[in-house]
Amino acid sequence: MNQYIKAKELFNDELNTHECFESLTFEFAKKDLLSAINSNEAPLIFLLGDPGSGKSFLLNYINKNISFIKIAKFFSHPYFDERELLEVLLETTGIEVIKNQYSQEKLIEYLGNYYKSLKYTVFIDEAQLLDEKQLELIRILSDMQIFQFVLAMHKKEGETVLQKAHFKSRTKKVIYINPLEDYEVANYIRQRLLSKNLSKLATAFEDKYITYIAKISLNNFRTIKKLTKTLFEIIIYANERGHKKYSKINKATLTMAAIDIGLIDVK
Repeated sequence: MNQYIKAKELFNDELNTHECFESLTFEFAKKDLLSAINSNEAPLIFLLGDPGSGKSFLLNYINKNISFIKIAKFFSHPYFDERELLEVLLETTGIEVIKNQYSQEKLIEYLGNYYKSLKYTVFIDEAQLLDEKQLELIRILSDMQIFQFVLAMHKKEGETVLQKAHFKSRTKKVIYINPLEDYEVANYIRQRLLSKNLSKLATAFEDKYITYIAKISLNNFRTIKKLTKTLFEIIIYANERGHKKYSKINKATLTMAAIDIGLIDVK
């Protein structure tokens, strides 16, 4: 029983950048993003992927682990208006800013005097939530080469934004985080379990179960974590109540977990 309780905690949906596993999908996106930032050729970088593909993880990983990247500000959510964005960015220079103290034009002028030549990068996660005015301001700041912006967006909404007049004709770089390959799904689950000496459970994830997990989750990183955690919760519940059919990793428990998180509609 204890092994299942221990295993369940390994698949919490948390942003722990110390738990990065070897994934070509992640490594390709990281390499492309770091190269684009370092080159200073594209003031606008779009990081696109399906919800749960790892965009937030990648931004947080770079922010915490790559010291040579000069990040002026990391916005985990774009909950700000245009003036607030400028004021927050100006505060990063060390200037004490009183709310509504300067006009938008003056704020841009001050930023332009301090930040130059795209040496500093601004990360904005969940950037599909930006409105038209916010997008236009980002376009202005990038055109003036005050900042380089990395905008992480859901793939569908991001591709729509790329067609807007703000960005369609602008110099930009688009980087995609693709779904995991089946073998990466296997590596992730088994490596997480082996990291806590749960070798029997790692072995229990036979290839046929990995194939099922990959297919039902559409190889989505977040969904895989949620499905695996729910699988162990079901097994724990079954063991506590003596339900042998659902007391171990098998097709039945995987199906129950998929139903529980809404991957299978039983109506």
